[in-house]
Order: sequence, then structure tokens, then C-alpha cells
Amino acid sequence: MFTVLSVSFTAVLRIVLICLAGTWLARRGVLDRAFCRALSRLILHLMLPCLLISKLSVSASGANLARWALLPVSALLYVAVGFAVGSLIVWAIRPPATVRRLITAATAFGNSGYIPYPLVTALAATAPLLASDAGAGDRGVAYISVYLLCMSPCLWGLGYPYLAQQPLSALRREHFLSPPIVSALIGLAIGLLPPLHALFVATGAPLRVVIDAAGVVGDGVIPCALIVLGANLADTPAKTAELPLRTYFGVACGRLLIMPVFGCLYVMTLSRLGLLPPDPMFALVLLLESAVPAATNLMVMCQVHERSESAMAWVLVVNNLLAIVTLSLFGAFFLWLLPQL
Repeated sequence: MFTVLSVSFTAVLRIVLICLAGTWLARRGVLDRAFCRALSRLILHLMLPCLLISKLSVSASGANLARWALLPVSALLYVAVGFAVGSLIVWAIRPPATVRRLITAATAFGNSGYIPYPLVTALAATAPLLASDAGAGDRGVAYISVYLLCMSPCLWGLGYPYLAQQPLSALRREHFLSPPIVSALIGLAIGLLPPLHALFVATGAPLRVVIDAAGVVGDGVIPCALIVLGANLADTPAKTAELPLRTYFGVACGRLLIMPVFGCLYVMTLSRLGLLPPDPMFALVLLLESAVPAATNLMVMCQVHERSESAMAWVLVVNNLLAIVTLSLFGAFFLWLLPQL
């Protein structure tokens, strides 16, 4: 247990250190808000699509498609349970009416991309169960990408109008067809369709260089995204009166404690029913997705809606700080649990 705790803590610490670099650069004025927004657009429109296409085109196959269907289904289930847990937290702590939806959304939607990507690759390289498997990290990235095919539309299709108290008809097409979703579909198509696979992926493929170039660009996603995350967390308003202190810990309890416990029970149930694929990385992704802190895109939504920005900023700060401890502990438990499934 000490070994798996050390591996988990080291993986989380690696993420924290890169985020702290972004925070330090933002505090010193090296990274300003305009630069972070420009870098975020670069990640969204180029680097992340390149990562998804390069990983999915190599990993996707007809044999994997049926097994992978469990990932978007699980994403939808996690959102539904998160809404239920968030509603329970609101009922228990009785926060001001102006932030009740904020608390529920922060519990329902986790940071399903930028935190799991580096965490999975770090654990794949260091965990004894996975370190001998050279392709574990790439498969983990592919699994997360398929998970996001459902989570991203849920975040923008449900979370966005929920925080704004808007009807679904007010959403725009780009909320559902964002560059990451489109690129994930392209990666799946290249991997699944034999003519495209032969053209881009197979050994000696004439356009294999395109996938290789995409992989080089995509490798920069994780450090850049974590630096931007750290810079954004440094740029938080000083006003805290909007949200009583107890609500920070209410959100943390729902998002960082209750959800991962549910994730453990869910994955164990899938294993008992024989529905879980034999790849331990698949189970690890499902477990980690249940334990990540609140989604940073919720802050973007609050800024767009011009409501509860200060409260959401501080919820994210507290959530991410506490996640250093909870992700380390739950990550160690997940690594211990995997061989038992």
C-alpha cells in the first residue's frame, strides 16, 4: 500500500508542480489573461485535436468499439449521479439561492480531460501493474477521449444552460460540435474504416507522416493545459462573501469523496457482472474520472453569464487544492483495487 500511495502521490505531485509553474508565471506577470486565452484557443483548436486524432486513429478498431461503448454510457451516468449528489449537498448545507445551481454543477461535472490525461500517463509509466505495458498510456488517452465524446456535450448541453437558467433551445451548434469532439470522431473514423486506416495508420502507410506530425503537436497538450490551469487559478477575484465557508467543503465532499466512492462501487459492479473489459487501464480511467475536481470550464460559463464568477473561482481553487490529497489517496486505492477486479 505504501508503494501504490507513493506512485499515486508522485503522479499527482507532477501535475501540481506544473500547475504551480503556471500560477507563478501569472503572479509575476509573465502570463497575462490575453496570452492564456490565446494559448487556450491554440490547445482547443489545434493541439488537443492533434492528440485525439493521433491516439484514437492508432488505438481504435472494430473489436474495441463494443467495449468502448461503456465509456460514454459511464460519463452520462456520472453526470446524473453528480446532479443527484449536488442536489443532496444543497439540501444539506442550505446555501444562498444565488449559488445553488453553481454547487450542483460543480458536483456534477468533473475536470474530465486536463486532469485525467497527465494522471493516466504518469501512472502508466510508474505503477507496477502498468509500467511493463508499453501501450498502456496511449490506451488510457484513447479511453479518456472516448469518454469525453459524451461528457463534453453533457457539460455544454446541460451545464451551460443550467447555470444560465436558459432553455436548451438557446444553445449553439458549437457547444455540441466542438473541435475536440469532431477530432475524436475523425480519429475513430481513421481507426475503424479500412481505407483510411491503410492510408494513415498501417505500416508503410503513404500518409503516416500526418499522424506522426499530429502526435508531435499533441504531446504539448498536457504541459500547456496544466500551465494555463495554474494561471487561471491564480487569477481569482478576492471577493468571497458570495459563498459561505461550509459550501466549499460541501462541494468538496460531493465531488471529491462521494463521487469516487460511487465510482469504486460502479466499477466493482461492472467487474462482478462481467461487463468490464480485461484491460486494467480501462477500469483505471473509469475510477479516475469519478475522482477528479470540478471542471474549470464552469468558470468560463460563469464569466459568459456574468453571474457567480467570484464564487465559482473560489470553488475551483478550494476543490483543486483539496484534490491534491484526495486524488493521491483514492489513486493509491484504485491502484490497489485494480488487481482485485
